[in-house]
Amino acid sequence: MAWWDSPVERRSIQTGMQVRTQDGQRLGRVMLIGREVMYVRPWGFSRRRKEFAVPLSRVTAVTGGHVSVQGSPSELHEPVGDRYFHDIPTHIHPLAEAANTGHAHD
Repeated sequence: MAWWDSPVERRSIQTGMQVRTQDGQRLGRVMLIGREVMYVRPWGFSRRRKEFAVPLSRVTAVTGGHVSVQGSPSELHEPVGDRYFHDIPTHIHPLAEAANTGHAHD
């Protein structure tokens, strides 16, 4: 069964969710979701730590509390650069369409 078919897993990524690697390492929290990447704010406060982008194609699971992504932290930290200012951000990224209720609309 694919992860998006599981009844206990969420169907969308939302702002504020924790982002972790598949082995459980915490990367940060979802700041915004763009068309192809999610922008992640790293854990803790430091002037050296900058927001980074994680491709949505790296998402392997979305549960009630966090987003799991495939890869090591070093390969997931894509610099945000100018893409943050030119992207069309959202606060929710649906990963699956809502289930069909079977009701006909006239």
